[in-house]
Amino acid sequence: MKKLIAMFLKGVFVLAPIMLTFFIIYKIYELTDGLFKGFLLKAGIYFPGLGAIVTVFVIFLAGLLASNLITNNFIKYFERALAKIPLLGSLYGIFKDTLSSFSTNKKGFSRLVRIDLPNGLKLLGFLTNDEDQAFIPHGYVVVYLMQSMQWAGNIILVPENMVEFLEVSAEDALKFIASAGLLKSEK
Repeated sequence: MKKLIAMFLKGVFVLAPIMLTFFIIYKIYELTDGLFKGFLLKAGIYFPGLGAIVTVFVIFLAGLLASNLITNNFIKYFERALAKIPLLGSLYGIFKDTLSSFSTNKKGFSRLVRIDLPNGLKLLGFLTNDEDQAFIPHGYVVVYLMQSMQWAGNIILVPENMVEFLEVSAEDALKFIASAGLLKSEK
């Protein structure tokens, strides 16, 4: 009986990551295909997958327009106007700042640090801000401590002399922390 249970559990551990990956990809496809589905159905030209293609095209078009000096100025004007609307402006600002932190030309989650605590324990986190501000005392930096197995976390203010920068790619660091250290090295 124990062998049957062990084989069943092994099957779960083999199939679960595969099924979750395909499920997430399917949900992303379902979302992107559905964004323009109603419009395409009314136009009489919808077929499964066309909504996803149109969504990808619209994203590329938005990137192209944001790269153009004239339309970029219009986008900035729109963002300033949006920022003045109570609640909506705050939400938009949070989403924009969070997403822009993942941009390659931003500091965001690209600087992995280790903090050595006096009792010999060590914390891994991402340095997210090292500029003097009202919230950050002089000589301190902001470190985001991501919780493992989820995307929640805490920010802590740490004296600069306690922070050591690690030469690890942001992608590898995120995988290591999100997996609770279970990530295996691919040597």
